[in-house]
Amino acid sequence: MKVEEYISVSAAKSQLLEIVRRVEDENSKVVITKNGTPRAVVLSYDDFDGLLETIDILADSGTVKSLRKGLKDIKEGRVVSLDEAFKD
Repeated sequence: MKVEEYISVSAAKSQLLEIVRRVEDENSKVVITKNGTPRAVVLSYDDFDGLLETIDILADSGTVKSLRKGLKDIKEGRVVSLDEAFKD
């Protein structure tokens, strides 16, 4: 995830509506700084929801183990086509 803009908290207060529009319309991320130090991030709800989902997945060791096994299977050529997987 790339941050496109850093903005001071005082500037963010006066530009909040425009910031919200940018993160919605352009899928951008904005870091809000206080005294030059990053303090908060504004991002779209979809990005936020995706981050939470990713955290949930990574927190489940069984799911991570299954993902790693699947990636190893792909790397080693143990795959079937979509048609093969769903043929009657």
